[in-house]
Amino acid sequence: MKGAILLVAVVCALPTGGVLAGCYDRTANGSQHRFVLDGGEALDTRTGLTWKRCSLGRGWDGRQCAGETAFDTLDQAVEAAAAAGAGWRVPSGPELESIVDPSCGRPVVDESVFPDISADEEGTAKYWTTNEVGLANLVYYFDFMTGQADGHSRGFRLAVRLVRG
Repeated sequence: MKGAILLVAVVCALPTGGVLAGCYDRTANGSQHRFVLDGGEALDTRTGLTWKRCSLGRGWDGRQCAGETAFDTLDQAVEAAAAAGAGWRVPSGPELESIVDPSCGRPVVDESVFPDISADEEGTAKYWTTNEVGLANLVYYFDFMTGQADGHSRGFRLAVRLVRG
């Protein structure tokens, strides 16, 4: 019974007209209101967080993300975020999940805002969060291809999307 209630709650929480509405509540004419883009940064007006549009290791060249995505251990990712300065950091799970919109398809984020997310050979796009699973040495990651979270040890090499705010 609890499972049926949960399923009903999840279905009721889904956005109506998802594909018709498009990613991030676009209006019918395609204008975007949620993110304010400023070169390589995107301000999320819903959360107040500012995101790097390109994954760690890549940079904005004025039109797109250039370079190679860095796949780091969590500790390396935290160090790289600190080295980036200006308050950049590895996001928490809820922060990273806040940019997800399943109506975007695959990946589950708007590629006009975050243009460099692509699937690896396994069909995944795993990004670190800072939330520990609660088991020894496991930390949540988020897969931008499936929209699902899971845990990995800190030693796995995953991509990182930096945030501040």
